Amino acid sequence: MVDVAPLNRNAKKTITRVVIRDITTEHLVEQVRKDFVANASHELRTPLSIINGYLENLVEGDIDNQAMLKRALTVMQKHGERIARIVEDMLVISRLESGEAAALNVSPFLFTECVEEVLDRLEPLIQQQKTKIRFKIEDESLALIGDRFYWTQVFFNLVENALKQNPRRPLTLEIGARFNGEDEVTLWVADNGVGIPGVDLPFIFRRFYRVEKHHSQDSIKGTGLGLSIVKRAVEAHGGTIDVTSVPGQRTAFSIHLPKEALATEEQLLLAAAGDGDGQALVADRENEEGEHA
Repeated sequence: MVDVAPLNRNAKKTITRVVIRDITTEHLVEQVRKDFVANASHELRTPLSIINGYLENLVEGDIDNQAMLKRALTVMQKHGERIARIVEDMLVISRLESGEAAALNVSPFLFTECVEEVLDRLEPLIQQQKTKIRFKIEDESLALIGDRFYWTQVFFNLVENALKQNPRRPLTLEIGARFNGEDEVTLWVADNGVGIPGVDLPFIFRRFYRVEKHHSQDSIKGTGLGLSIVKRAVEAHGGTIDVTSVPGQRTAFSIHLPKEALATEEQLLLAAAGDGDGQALVADRENEEGEHA
């Protein structure tokens, strides 16, 4: 943006002020905002139209038997839940992008406990699709320090995404963690499903982006916000995420975290027992280690 204005005028000379500002960032942010509003409106309009259509039929008495009534109520319930999920996901993204990530509810927790909580929530879908779960965790005592709510969101979205993208395919889901030297840890969720075409890989973390597949895309329901939440939550904790995919063989989402994102055993003890008791537990543990030494 170039702003030009005269500072003074006289017969002999004119002094002009010229201000040049780079507004690329503001322009891109505004474009993202417009795209987000347009996409959100589109995603909400479809289920709302369906719900309103059935409500109109009910009001006018066009649905006159129990079977049709049950079907109408079931469809409305499904789309009502979809709207609620879209709104909740948009609120999560809004919190992460508005600077509230700086006020994360940070506390230490075991990685395995977070994963087990996610798998418990998705157990009905895992059982329904007969999915095999495989763990490759280098250290079962691996602990993270961060906002457990957002980390649960991260792994819930990654696991749920793998399950929903492979509804009729025997699936093996792998969840793993390994240390890369002393400065980094890598967490991953991988599967042997249909995969992601290479042309789509650069865009999958965009909000509402959908990978078009040949296997009945209409049957795959989601908000299109899950991977956006994953990326922003990981970045809020100082990490990065990438994805690799060989369709039909292996798709892996890898999260790379610095050592600052890892919790110590002492921090876990303090979190589990409270400051006072936790200090005593830490002291006892140090005494035990001294005796063994």
